[in-house]
Amino acid sequence: MLFFGVVWCGLNNQNTMKTTKKTINIPRLAISYDGDSESPRKDDGKTGYFFTNERNYKSPDGNTHRLYEIMMETADEAKDGAKHIELIEAKARAEFKASEPKDGNSHNEELHIIEIHPVYRYEHGGVSYKRGSAGGFDYSNCGFYIVTAQSISGETLTEEDIVKRIDEELAEYTQWANGEVYAFTLYDEKGEVEESCGGFYDIEDIRQHLPEDWKDERLEEYQTHGE
Repeated sequence: MLFFGVVWCGLNNQNTMKTTKKTINIPRLAISYDGDSESPRKDDGKTGYFFTNERNYKSPDGNTHRLYEIMMETADEAKDGAKHIELIEAKARAEFKASEPKDGNSHNEELHIIEIHPVYRYEHGGVSYKRGSAGGFDYSNCGFYIVTAQSISGETLTEEDIVKRIDEELAEYTQWANGEVYAFTLYDEKGEVEESCGGFYDIEDIRQHLPEDWKDERLEEYQTHGE
């Protein structure tokens, strides 16, 4: 969909004025990458805590939670990922049992670990975070995704549900880390901004913010490049 603009060009040669008119077609919709989007880890309702220990990257869920501190405190003693998980679980369990009541519970449920999943990073051009362990060139076991009783409080989830959610959250974080988050600007027929919004992880999610007459448009055709 286009809006039409008219450009007037004049040339003054002494007392003679020559004027030409040119009509240009400009897309009414511009979709670009959103360089100002916040980390999706700041959203509420996450399944658990995603902590990493990486030289060039901040831990996605910060470094102030007690479970992050336990992860770091047990790192030197751990000989491999499986042993590290055992150490984290043991120390968190001891602190959970010794913890003061919190939020109406008998102990601090943020220290009550339900599951721990190792997370690895693949970096080659872009960066990718996935659940599991991996080795080799461009791969690094970088941290853990920890699910607690507090983080899934009030929900009934199977192990398959939890794994699916974690994989979806890691995929979303990967998109953000690579700058693959979208924003759009919609213009009216006069070229004025009608609506603008960002933070979209799927370009198709933009469609619900557009007028009805955009329902059959291929949104990919309105994506700008190099921004």
